[in-house]
This record gives sequence, structure tokens and C-alpha cells, in this order.
Amino acid sequence: MIRPEAIKVVAWDFDGVLNRNIEDGVFAWSRNFETDLGLSLESFSRFLFQGRFQKAMVGEACLVELVGEWAGSNGAAGRESEILDYWFTRDAMHDPDVLLMVETLRQRGVSNVMATNNEIHRTAFIESTMGFADHMDRIFAAGRMRVAKPDPDYFRHIEQALGVAGEEVLLVDDMEENVKSARQLGWQAFHFTEGAHKALTAALNL
Repeated sequence: MIRPEAIKVVAWDFDGVLNRNIEDGVFAWSRNFETDLGLSLESFSRFLFQGRFQKAMVGEACLVELVGEWAGSNGAAGRESEILDYWFTRDAMHDPDVLLMVETLRQRGVSNVMATNNEIHRTAFIESTMGFADHMDRIFAAGRMRVAKPDPDYFRHIEQALGVAGEEVLLVDDMEENVKSARQLGWQAFHFTEGAHKALTAALNL
């Protein structure tokens, strides 16, 4: 049960919440990857997302170097910047309905921060190119913090950085394990599934 009157900060997840880039579990960038770039999505995904990306996510590896390594072994040497630009740009899909909630909360004096598991390069793109630095009071990203959700230390870091108690923060996230972890630390949390805009608006009394 969300208690809107107690909320001082809303911590918004990015992919699937602030960014409407996931449909039926499929990320937008991957839908036409093979057709547009002439490269194997299966090979790229297998190389990157079976452990390597997770290391980049918490600052233990460099995403640019990883993509460059894959590209060099798959007939795409020197195309890592093109691949990353395609990925980041095709996945840039602001959710206007969620951003309206952000602005309404801001007008009520509630702080809005981003709580994302992105690594440093995409975080910079989200912050600057996508303009989320203008929408958020702070951006907390796994790559910068060197810890990722659902690790409790991720949430503790945000509490300490903002000087707030857990019950004063609402996490809005599309991953159930992140919601559960936040709740175990005393945070309020909302599991944001596809099409949950009306339910969240009602929960926040907007």
C-alpha cells in the first residue's frame, strides 16, 4: 500500500518505466538490429549478455571495449561506435505519460530521481542526449555507483546521498526483484508493468 503523503522522493527506473522501450519483453533496439546493421543479433546478445554486460553495468568492464571486441571477431571491426549509437538511439523512447507524472510531482514539491542499472556510457547518453538531466533532480546509475539493483547497497547509497529514510522514498520499477529488495529496506515501491500508468497515477493521487 503506497502512502503518498509520506513520499519525499520518487526513484524512477529507466528502461520500461521512464523509457517506453520494452514491449512483450523485447527491447526496441533489437527488433531490426540484423536488418539495419547486417549483423547477427544472436551472436551479439550471446557474447554481451551472458556476463560481460553485467560487469560493465557495475564499472568492472568497459562497454565500448566489449562491443569493439565482439565487432572485431564478427566482421565489423571499427564499427563499435556505430553499433552503440544504433542501440542507444533506437532505445531512446521517452514515455510522455510518465514524464507528466514526474512534472506533476515536482510541482507538488516531491523530488524525482532516476534509479537505473545502466553503465556509464548509456547513462551519459540518457542524461545529456536524451535530456533527462532536465527532468531528474539526480541520476543514480549502477555504473557510477559500482553496485546494481537488487543489491540492498544500491538502495542504501541513494538513501545516504539524499539524506532520506526508506519510507520517504517510492521506487517505481518494472523488475519484481528490485521492488522486493527495496521493500525489504523499508522503501515504498510500485511494480510498474506494461500499461500500469493509470494504476500508478491513482496510487499517487495525481
